[in-house]
Amino acid sequence: MQIHVTFDSLEEMKEFIDKTYVATPEVPSGSPATEPSVQAPQQAPVPPVVPVQTQAAPPVQQAPAAAVPTSATTYSMDDLARAGMALMNSGHQAELQQLLVQFGVNSLPELPVEQYGAFATALRGLGAQI
Repeated sequence: MQIHVTFDSLEEMKEFIDKTYVATPEVPSGSPATEPSVQAPQQAPVPPVVPVQTQAAPPVQQAPAAAVPTSATTYSMDDLARAGMALMNSGHQAELQQLLVQFGVNSLPELPVEQYGAFATALRGLGAQI
């Protein structure tokens, strides 16, 4: 395996040598060397790490939840009357009277049909099963 190293300047080559050269002890001339000197293998230079600029991903926008088709529950006067009677029998007569006043009527038959759903919801708030 061969490694090829290219330098752009003399200074770069000197830095490379200073970082990778492993000096071996000098043997005085005329003395026999007892062991051959072994030089550590040179490692290839590691290229510098270049920071990479990243762009933040745009925020993910969630699509609005699709409306689930529902059927509107319709209530009859009998449904409201049954729920109201159950409330009266359980001791909530005063709250039921206040609810009628909130809807602007004195009795259930005066309640406009358009308000049956809202009145049923209010009855549930008082504990009615409707």
